[in-house]
Parts: sequence; structure tokens; C-alpha cells
Amino acid sequence: MKSYLMVLVLLTMVMDRGASAQISSLGARERSQGQNPPPTSREAPLPQTNPTYETHSWIAFGKPPLRAYRIHDLLTVIVRQQRQFEVEADLKTQKKWDIRSQLEAFFKPAAGGLGSAGFRRGKPNIDYSFNNKLDTKADTSREDKLTTRISVKIIDVKPNGLLVLEGRGRIQHDDEVSTITLTGTCRKDDITPDNTVLSTQVADLDIAISNEGAVRANSSRGWIPKLIDWIKPI
Repeated sequence: MKSYLMVLVLLTMVMDRGASAQISSLGARERSQGQNPPPTSREAPLPQTNPTYETHSWIAFGKPPLRAYRIHDLLTVIVRQQRQFEVEADLKTQKKWDIRSQLEAFFKPAAGGLGSAGFRRGKPNIDYSFNNKLDTKADTSREDKLTTRISVKIIDVKPNGLLVLEGRGRIQHDDEVSTITLTGTCRKDDITPDNTVLSTQVADLDIAISNEGAVRANSSRGWIPKLIDWIKPI
């Protein structure tokens, strides 16, 4: 009798294990078929922090708090602009005209109307020839570099977080005056911890530099060369 009961207990345990294994395999099959897909995220998982380690360790640094930028806050834009271009042009044009015409007769007043008149000294004619050749060659090379720092002010914060910047600087040395104006838009993520942003990371960048003084006056062209260049007679 005892041996019979032991066999029943063993059979019951085997059936329970088989049922649980079948249920677990069914759940895995459903998950693999997409019926209950596990949640996925495209973002990188957040690093696990240890408050005790960050509090008592000498070399641990906690996550810096996010800075909120507001209108009228100041930033520093590091301007590093370089431009270089070369242009070569070769133009050749040729125009040639030949015009020949002869007048056979001309009208003259006659009794009751108009009549034709002859030419006693020969028939008038036109013989015109025009030949024009133009050969133009041009070679232009230019390189500009601008390296400076300018403090700008946040004049607007867009709903998507973009910052609209505007700044103006003025430097005067004796009679020479230089004025620089900068406008553009940048992202909050591009601002470094030392509150600076590169000019290459500023969208819609507009830099205007104007100089005044004796150097500017002596290096600029007069109104006569400007007038000749505007007319372009040749």
C-alpha cells in the first residue's frame, strides 16, 4: 500500500512540473511572436548612481544639474571663421557685322502727285563693316580669417528650446574705431560648462564688422574709381 502511495505522489509531482514548464514555454512563445512584446526604448539607459559613493568618495562627481536659460542671460561666443576661395575666368567674344545697301531711286513731286527721280551723280550707297574681338581673363584669390570672442545676450527663448542671440562690441584705439555685431541661434546642448559656444555651432550666423578712422579712409576707393567701376566702360 505504501509503495502504491509513493508512486502516486511521484506521478503528481511530475505532472505539476510538466504543466508549469508548458505554461512557461507558452508564455515565451507568445512573447517571441509579438503578442506581448517587451517595452523597448531608443534612448540609452540612465547610468546607475550610488548616493553613498557620491557622498563619501573623493573622486566621485554627481550629475550636474541642468541649467535653465532665460532672456537677458549672457553667453560668450568664440568666433573662429575662416574663408578661402579662388576664382579663374576666361572670356572670349567676337562680333562681326557687314552692311551693304544701295538706293536705286527716290521720289520727287510731280504734276498731280509724286514721281521718281534719278541720280545724276551716282546712286547713294552704304558700305559698313564692324569687327569686334574681346579677350578677358580674370584670376581672383582671397582668404579671410576672423578670431575673437564676443559676449552676447539671449533676446528670445523659442518653444523648442533654441536660444536667439544678439551681441555688439566696440573697440576704439586713438582715431580707429571697430564695431562688430553678431546675431544667430544656438542650442542649449552646445553651450559648454564655462558658458561659451563656438560660432560654428550658431545657426543663421550674421557677423558684421565696420571700421572707421584714418586707415579706413586712406585704404578705401574714391568716388571716381567707384563711378568708373559702376559704369564699366571697358
